[in-house]
Amino acid sequence: MKSRPYAHLKEALRNLKVENMKKSGKVDHIKEIWKSGRGVISLHVFQNVMTVEAFTREAVMIDALGLAHLTNAMRGKRYGVAAKWDESRAKRYGSFLVLSAMQILLLEGEREIRQNQVAFDRRKTPRKNRKKKS
Repeated sequence: MKSRPYAHLKEALRNLKVENMKKSGKVDHIKEIWKSGRGVISLHVFQNVMTVEAFTREAVMIDALGLAHLTNAMRGKRYGVAAKWDESRAKRYGSFLVLSAMQILLLEGEREIRQNQVAFDRRKTPRKNRKKKS
């Protein structure tokens, strides 16, 4: 697993294996899901788009759903012409994208990513917290 979509899963796995790591709402939520015996659903719906477009889409979807319903700490940033949109237009476009994502989920189904399916990258573990080999 590589790239941004799996960064939070890897962080949660490191958090389980290493003491004294900083906490975050996303990581805690992922750990709760894994602790319940389930897996995290990672839905990849808008692929092959430029980075600024991906960030804009994410931002308007967050606007549509509202931060109160998410573990995101920040709203996100809109780029290009979308940066000039008023909140109403951004929320409408975000709602359209959320609906599109739901339709893709219904067509493709879901796949849970469980704790044992995430690769643990020791290079990102602080040296002082690494377990010594016996």
